[in-house]
Amino acid sequence: MKRFFITGTDTDCGKTYVTASLLKHFSSAAAIKPVASGCMEIGNKLVNSDALYLQENCKHSISLDVINPWRFKLPVSPHIAAHNEGASLLINEIADYCLNLQLDGIETLFIEGAGGLMVPLNDHETWIDFLQMTQIPVILVVGMKLGCINHALLTEAVLHANNIKCAGWIANCIDPNMQALSANIETLNQKLTSPLLAQVPFAGNITIIDF
Repeated sequence: MKRFFITGTDTDCGKTYVTASLLKHFSSAAAIKPVASGCMEIGNKLVNSDALYLQENCKHSISLDVINPWRFKLPVSPHIAAHNEGASLLINEIADYCLNLQLDGIETLFIEGAGGLMVPLNDHETWIDFLQMTQIPVILVVGMKLGCINHALLTEAVLHANNIKCAGWIANCIDPNMQALSANIETLNQKLTSPLLAQVPFAGNITIIDF
């Protein structure tokens, strides 16, 4: 099973929408969001809306417990949300789960992170530590809006500095009124060292470019 870690330029860049779009495109793919805060309480059970969206867009039947095993209620950084519930997130446990999960009929597994690369998971570790431990290649979702060039280049610089492989980036057009959209995408295509994998128009379907 191929595994990819989905991260983004910032919190509202549309990682979940893009991941769901990939699920619609690839028939033998599944997605998980191992850690999520800001969960709703439904029937005495915490449910994350992003995890639910991934489940609804997957062509395979996968339970929410498999998609999202670490769930917290407070809508804050995962390390704070976990601490608020007297829990702690351990990188090795999350890594073991993501590396060893096997799903029948699934050839590609997309693993969506919570927040960006530098979001703390506990007092000492971030997603960077997770990626260094697992060596899972990254797909970077760039939310196309004012400031995205800086955010994307900074994110890729962090990946390079930590010797983490980036399989490519996806342009997610989250602002329907963004000026010079094509010019921004072209600038990123020239300046980012990883390839442009796909483009997602505002509220539209993904177009695969090089996957």
